[in-house]
Amino acid sequence: MQQRFAQLKGCLERTEVAVLMVTGDEPYQHMLAVDMFRARKEKAGFTDRKILTVEAGFDWSELDAAKHALSLFGDQSLIDLRIPTGKPGASGSKAIVNFVKDLHPEVALLIQAPRLDRSTMGSAWVKAVDKSGVVVRVWPLSYAETENWIGKKLKAEGYTVDRETITFIAQQVEGNLLAARQELEKIVLVVEQKELTFEVASRVLTDSSHYSLKELTDVLATGEVARLVRILKGLEKEDVRPPLLLWAMTERARKITDAGSPSTMTRGAPGALNPLMRLSHIHQQNIGVREDSQASGNTDLLKQCAWVDRVIKGQGDGNPWHELIQLGIAIQMAGQAG
Repeated sequence: MQQRFAQLKGCLERTEVAVLMVTGDEPYQHMLAVDMFRARKEKAGFTDRKILTVEAGFDWSELDAAKHALSLFGDQSLIDLRIPTGKPGASGSKAIVNFVKDLHPEVALLIQAPRLDRSTMGSAWVKAVDKSGVVVRVWPLSYAETENWIGKKLKAEGYTVDRETITFIAQQVEGNLLAARQELEKIVLVVEQKELTFEVASRVLTDSSHYSLKELTDVLATGEVARLVRILKGLEKEDVRPPLLLWAMTERARKITDAGSPSTMTRGAPGALNPLMRLSHIHQQNIGVREDSQASGNTDLLKQCAWVDRVIKGQGDGNPWHELIQLGIAIQMAGQAG
């Protein structure tokens, strides 16, 4: 069955869900949905987790083998199947259909995919997942939804705030929940009085109508994600060519790589990573540029630059400006990790 993101928590509490697919292009909700399912299954004893990433030449017999390779220690298994393209192909579709049709009670399946088009949503494998489990589609929020989300978060922090101020904050983040989250954290740190006025919010969340390439280069060396998003949105409105911005970002990525500093691709236990790093990881996995080997290190960052270049040239699926934002976040996190 299909569920909205807001319904997922209640669904998992009411029903024993063995199969979940999370699809869509809103990374913050994507991360939260995946975390909810993993936490729920771990609590139920599914402590053995196997990650399968579908890349060119992927052997779909691995999925069937994972289902039957029960843990030697008797732990129940969660298979994390990642499909960066959202298109498993004929053999993959058949493998997924067979997997969910005859699911072992000691095995759970999590499928992560980007936004799927209408034809893919109507394919046999998606229908099989929908019939056997839950499909959650995560979309970027509208302005109205973003405003509601911001209002609820501020209320949870004890603030009283009027609609004008909430609208102002929503305009600063352009519907990006990751940027909104950081702006709200800034407010909580800076604003002590619990009546948040427009004047106070506008002082804390400064904005500028014109940006330069130098400002982009400077913000890449910081952890200011909200400002990064505003700068790139401003440059987009000013019709700055994406290849020029990618050049500047690639130069910064090369400096990080040459310095040998740890990147957002640093390997470690998922719980040890902050939310920004994890969001970068999720996006890199979804576009197929992140490797699991320790040795790959910062080369994943350069692969992401190459991916953005393909998208700009129309050789890869995606929005060039969205990909530039994701690349900028990855570069920021790499620099901060160093």
